[in-house]
Amino acid sequence: MQFTAAQIGMLINGKVEGDASVTVQSFGKIEEAKASQISFLANPKYEDFLYTTAASVVIVNDALQLKKPVTATLIRVSDAYSAFCCIDD
Repeated sequence: MQFTAAQIGMLINGKVEGDASVTVQSFGKIEEAKASQISFLANPKYEDFLYTTAASVVIVNDALQLKKPVTATLIRVSDAYSAFCCIDD
C-alpha cells in the first residue's frame, strides 16, 4: 500500500492540513509510528503523542484544537476512529 495524504483525505472525506503529497505505506500506533506510516488520534488521553509522533500522517477529529505545532500532516474528519477503520479494512 502506498497512498498520499490527499488520496486518503478524499477516501475518508477529510480535510488535509499540511503536505498533501506525503505518502504512507503502513499503519502505526501514534506512540510508536515511524515516517511513512499513518496513525490516528481519537482518544484525548493520547493527545500528547500527536506532538511527538514520527508518523507522516495522522487522522484527527475536526474538533481537535492544537496546543503545540505538529510535524505530521493531519487529516481532519468528524470521527477519527471510524475514518481510520475505513482505511484499515
